[in-house]
Amino acid sequence: MNYWLHRISHHAEVSYPLLEKNILTIGFSDFANQKFIDDLLKDESWEKRWNVIEEYFQTLWGNKPRTRHNLWRFVEGFKKGDRIIVPSWGVFSIYEIVSNKPQPISNLEIKNLKDWNEKTVTLKNGLLHRGEQGIDLGFYWQVMPLARNMSRKDFADAPLTARMKIRTTNANIFNLKDSVEKAMSSFKNNRPINLYGEIIEKIAPQVLKSLKTNLNPDKFESLVKFYFERNGATEVFIPSKNERGKEGDADIVAIFEPIKTIIYAQVKFHKIQSETNRWAVDQIKEYRNNRELLDDDYSKIGWVITTANSFTQTCKKIAQEEKVQLIDGNRFSEMLIEAGILDLNKAI
Repeated sequence: MNYWLHRISHHAEVSYPLLEKNILTIGFSDFANQKFIDDLLKDESWEKRWNVIEEYFQTLWGNKPRTRHNLWRFVEGFKKGDRIIVPSWGVFSIYEIVSNKPQPISNLEIKNLKDWNEKTVTLKNGLLHRGEQGIDLGFYWQVMPLARNMSRKDFADAPLTARMKIRTTNANIFNLKDSVEKAMSSFKNNRPINLYGEIIEKIAPQVLKSLKTNLNPDKFESLVKFYFERNGATEVFIPSKNERGKEGDADIVAIFEPIKTIIYAQVKFHKIQSETNRWAVDQIKEYRNNRELLDDDYSKIGWVITTANSFTQTCKKIAQEEKVQLIDGNRFSEMLIEAGILDLNKAI
């Protein structure tokens, strides 16, 4: 039995309703057919199986992106009996794989599936559709829930909490087996284990109050820059407001060279306003999407960071659809505490 972390944020409006029906999914619909599965799994040699996925990507996409490793782990790495940790917004769930092998989405047998907006999702020509719009979900495993919607603060210890912050789609976390088992046991017995999380939860509102009292928009941007630097960004800068050909807007760009990842952040400073609206998401989405046209092998992620207490419902909906990470004032305060506040004054 192995342990894996797997995100299902891709087409969240459909992948989460499927997970409620014990269907764990991933994208890559271009590869979604039984022949791909059969070709990949027919050889016992690890090297030959890897060559299959390399050849498929080169043939279908004309390149071999880093994201192919996510599909490789999902289709070749996952096995029946493995435990899968699925992180979500402030919570995480644990599932066990119960099917014998992965399946292309064309083999899915499920009726009356609706997305988050109550729109009907159907299977047509071997792929999921919402009306005429295709949905990029290609493969699935049948799973069984072991523990659902556990609070990260209450039931994830420090190592598991840290691992759930990685941005890749999936990863082997067998070295955190004890943390996962402890989380399940504590959840079933309703005995939270994370004293650290309890302390953070109590301190964060006071930190946020101090931020609103003592900062202004420019200083808050500097603080966000400090946060990225403290968390290992190799380069952090503020894009020029007169950038040629610019669409959308980003206040901060953080580059993490070792993992080939760039985070584009919209930073909103509110002293009084309680919610941030969708405009921030629209701006960062356009900015990120414009840069995704560059063939530079970097993963590009959009964030909106605000001192407001929350986001409007429309903002949350658009962010889910566009895969933009929303970070409210309390959450950013927690992240700042976790990163460490030594030398904080130098940042502003």
